[in-house]
Amino acid sequence: MYGSAVIYGIRSFGYKNRHIVLNHITLNSKNPSPKKAVIIGASSGIGAALAVEMSRKGYSLGLTARRLSMMEEELQPQLTTPAWFAHMDVSEIDNAVATLQDLVRKMGGVDLIIINAGVSGNSSGMEREAAEQLIKINVLGFAGMLHEAYRIFQKQGHGHIVGISSIASLLPHPNGSAYNASKAFVSNYLDSIRLRIKRKEEHITVTDVLPGYVLTPMTEENKRMFWVASVEKAARQILRDIEKQKSVSYVSRRWRLIAWLLSIMPRGLLNKIL
Repeated sequence: MYGSAVIYGIRSFGYKNRHIVLNHITLNSKNPSPKKAVIIGASSGIGAALAVEMSRKGYSLGLTARRLSMMEEELQPQLTTPAWFAHMDVSEIDNAVATLQDLVRKMGGVDLIIINAGVSGNSSGMEREAAEQLIKINVLGFAGMLHEAYRIFQKQGHGHIVGISSIASLLPHPNGSAYNASKAFVSNYLDSIRLRIKRKEEHITVTDVLPGYVLTPMTEENKRMFWVASVEKAARQILRDIEKQKSVSYVSRRWRLIAWLLSIMPRGLLNKIL
């Protein structure tokens, strides 16, 4: 019979509006050195479902979000492995970078960083302020986290970066111009970083995740969705593709067909359809 070690709650305070909490859990000594992963944007939706699935698979987790209390109250009870929680707003890039550095240090290192933080938005009215806020989070915030993740893994000599993009990155949309463009930025940036890593012969894996329609709080009001995946199914598939070190993950897999059709479709025909 294997023994167990109990890790008790620790709370530390540092930068403004930020604190980190270590979950009170029981760690089975059968697997004393689980993989360590950080999920940026873990309070709900795909991020929270990934946290639950990864905990079930034995990962130690560092979890960040703007809604810290939601993670502590709703997500923490579902986890069975060591978990650290931190407040993070990726639009405040300097604070977010400091939070990530602090979190990784408290975890004793990290093998995998998943950048999931992002917002949706309808830009049918073309309001400049709304577009700017979306871009600040989905583009500038993502880039800040990607650069820091890359720096961390360069320094330690290995790691895996995962970015949550969208099938929306593959096409324009008259009512989603800012959102679709922001996800195109995410996918293109991940592709570019992957090429840089390959040329420099660094031991860092990059995975671009392109979900189609997944039922989350961000999408539940969309009545025009099809091929809808539950958030639990999406999390299982994403984690399988991460562990296979895939460059691109389509969620669900049938969206690979849509991606292929979009890649060969003349732009004039696509514009007529849209």
